[in-house]
Amino acid sequence: MMRQFWDAVAEGDIEEIQALLRNNPSLDVNQGDDKQWTALHFAVTTRSAETAKLLLAQPTINVNVQDVNGFTPLFIGCEGQSVPLIRLLLKDPRVNVTLADEDGMTPLWWAANRGYCDMVEWFIASGRDLGDLAITKGLHGNFGYTTLEIAREKERPDIVSLLERFMASPEQTRHEVRVKLGVLDELAAEIFALAVFLCDNLLRLKPALDASTSTSNPAATRFFVIASKLPIELQMILCHRTVGSMKQNIIHIDSEVAFKSLGRILLS
Repeated sequence: MMRQFWDAVAEGDIEEIQALLRNNPSLDVNQGDDKQWTALHFAVTTRSAETAKLLLAQPTINVNVQDVNGFTPLFIGCEGQSVPLIRLLLKDPRVNVTLADEDGMTPLWWAANRGYCDMVEWFIASGRDLGDLAITKGLHGNFGYTTLEIAREKERPDIVSLLERFMASPEQTRHEVRVKLGVLDELAAEIFALAVFLCDNLLRLKPALDASTSTSNPAATRFFVIASKLPIELQMILCHRTVGSMKQNIIHIDSEVAFKSLGRILLS
């Protein structure tokens, strides 16, 4: 059964994948082959964004499974220079971007080593914690290099310049990269639409704020994921508008409690 499932993923056969998942509820989507490659590894290596999205939607998926070399699906995406897959994985909050392989290399380190400046830009634009670029080292030959050092060693001046700017001024550099990549326009459009929904009382926030409830609100959760990628100033503005301008949007929660809860989520 697993071989059939892996083959369907490798071939990008969406209908077959859906059928196997539907007809075999006990199927382990995280099971690996002899090299510990899971279905998500196969999906990324074949550069199938549609297949990867389907797998990421599975509630039991482990997005950080490492193969025998310590490579996660994110690593495979970097190695294959697949920007669409990298973007997809970086958007998933479950993906650990600082998880290193057996030689201490992170996906960002690998991208810098290979000279993939466009990928380095997407890592920066993602707003994720990239770890300590000045201390964490990966092994190249018999020597350990930080991400910045390996870019210098491999004579990647564009990446060196980008990383130096980012380390000196992360927020400013992230903003500049997002402008270059067009991320701000995309992000701003989503935030504006969601803020309108919130302030027009079309979205009830209580399920997303109350950890004690078993229900969930996908739209509200999506709102928080997007908001968490914004600069701190915009997060505060959004927090203020959401709670301050329309208190009735917070259902059955005292406004002060709601404000603190929303703040913790936006700033986490």
